[in-house]
Amino acid sequence: MKIDLRRLKLRPQQSEEFYLEAVGRNDFLKEVGGKFAAPLQVKLLVDNTGKIFVARGHVRTALQLPCSRCLGEAIVPVDTELACNLLEARYSEHADWEEDIIIQDPEQVDISPCVEEALFMSIPINPLCKLECRGICPQCGVNRNLEECQCESEEIDPRWEKLKNIIK
Repeated sequence: MKIDLRRLKLRPQQSEEFYLEAVGRNDFLKEVGGKFAAPLQVKLLVDNTGKIFVARGHVRTALQLPCSRCLGEAIVPVDTELACNLLEARYSEHADWEEDIIIQDPEQVDISPCVEEALFMSIPINPLCKLECRGICPQCGVNRNLEECQCESEEIDPRWEKLKNIIK
């Protein structure tokens, strides 16, 4: 995802809005077993402070991830905030290398790393296909959302066995 900052570079203390839409890179989500279910939509406001460009905005998309309970398909909507600093190469000695993006060419500033970082931080730890997902039976492996399991669930944790005698 690239933005053109040539006009804004000529206007210090001004802002410019950018609206971008692109297909997400599925190899970015390969590590978590996911892929993009919708295009990336980015709304970005970039302020020219004179030395740096400060970008703030929102990223929207939908991700297809494996459900953490049943391993089925979970479509997870993402609407997250985005913030990054864009520095021209001549000011790179003041850069925070983990936070800032260095601009080599103001015509083609690639904000993909910033967008991908915001997306990655918004991926849920345990995505669910639905809130009432019943998951997979730990004994027979049946997806309990699709069919009933015939396993008995009378297993009692041996640490609680003594409490059973109190009731009798």
